[in-house]
Amino acid sequence: MTINNNILSLAIIFASAITLSGTASALPAGTDQLHIQTSDPKKNDETAFSYLVEWRKGTEVTHRANGLTFVHGPDKKKPTSAVDAARKFAKSLNVAMTYESPSDRGAKATETKGKPEFLISNTEGYDFNHVTTRDYSNQELSYNLPGKSFSAASVDVAIDIVYAAAVEYMEGFTMGKEAKTKGGFVRVTIDGDKPVEIKTDGKTNVQIENELAKALGSKASFSKTPIYPNYRESGSRNYKDFDGGEVQLKALNAKSITIDVHDAGLGVLTKFDFPDVHKPTDVANKIPYLVGLLVFGIVGYVVYVNYIRDKGEEEDQEVG
Repeated sequence: MTINNNILSLAIIFASAITLSGTASALPAGTDQLHIQTSDPKKNDETAFSYLVEWRKGTEVTHRANGLTFVHGPDKKKPTSAVDAARKFAKSLNVAMTYESPSDRGAKATETKGKPEFLISNTEGYDFNHVTTRDYSNQELSYNLPGKSFSAASVDVAIDIVYAAAVEYMEGFTMGKEAKTKGGFVRVTIDGDKPVEIKTDGKTNVQIENELAKALGSKASFSKTPIYPNYRESGSRNYKDFDGGEVQLKALNAKSITIDVHDAGLGVLTKFDFPDVHKPTDVANKIPYLVGLLVFGIVGYVVYVNYIRDKGEEEDQEVG
């Protein structure tokens, strides 16, 4: 009976550890946040802005929603202002959530009325995996994590300069546009540091990324491997394949980053890789080791009770 009771106690402790690990990492609403400040689009005509938010609950399957909207450039009769852009961007994600993930709404976007800004945040029990913005309107966009630096929040950043021609035409209806720069600049500002500006005329997107990474110094590096895989969806030009290079800013000790692409031939994908909050506490990944430890403990206890202790008791009886 003693053996069974001890085994039962060990099993209860083991099961409790697994149960607690699954609940301890559930995030409160608003833990994962990304604040985005918009500006007036500089590119003529109607252009696209979209952003993909990916999230999950615990170790469940990843859910995603993509907010897509279009903005009018300065040549239009009614150009889209920075405030209008923020309102449209926030609304687009919330609408997408209704269609793409109605039962697992792990994210929401909130505009600040009358201001050129909006906030993306997690809802109760869900945590962000990635947030990817795709801007082809040539507007200056500033990003920050409210109250945190990117390094403190363990959020890594990547900047992928892309050709606007990849999304500016529909195959079968118009001739494909040539993928090249039109002349201008890419400017990146980190906190209050002096802006880093790269001229784009006559350069490829990869050359621009390499120059940008070098100019940013120790804060950045050029990588031929994406910080996380680009999401793809068959038949959609909104989702773009990785083109072979991006500027990565890992463990960035800064509270904000501003990216300004001013070249009609270019767009920019900005990626935010949120930490996997389950890795440090997720006992599921350690189950094989815990099982081995539990089995070893049980076997050791059984051997002690059935052999060592019983043998000692027999010797005591013989002596008596």
